[in-house]
Amino acid sequence: MADILDNLSLAAKSLQTQITKVTKQNHVTIAEWKLLRQIDQQVITQDAMAEALQLDTSTLSRQLKNLTTKEMVTKTAVGRDRRQLEYALSPLGQTTLTQVDAGYDALVDAVFHYWPDEEQQMMKIMLNRLNRSLERANGRLDE
Repeated sequence: MADILDNLSLAAKSLQTQITKVTKQNHVTIAEWKLLRQIDQQVITQDAMAEALQLDTSTLSRQLKNLTTKEMVTKTAVGRDRRQLEYALSPLGQTTLTQVDAGYDALVDAVFHYWPDEEQQMMKIMLNRLNRSLERANGRLDE
């Protein structure tokens, strides 16, 4: 069974490499791309982003600062004390998101082009099952 997890690890590394190529071409990191996606989906406060992406606030703040410096997001102070910030995609951020998403979609199409729908569905089921098993195993290890 270790071979299965070894193969999965190799596939994950290969996928990470391919996605990194797509994001680097558009001058963002994978983490910044994920943030752009969240903002596009109207997850616009730091608290909501931290929860959605399971990030600590210092990491999130640094990534948002990088995106602001790159002029891909804008921030607006809201609330009575003006300390609460809401983020929005700038035109450059929207263009970048569209380009990275297109590159990612092309990658997904290239990977699964010859896979029948039934096999793709079976892969989703098996990966979900594997994820649940890993979570149960992690719970047992924590005991």
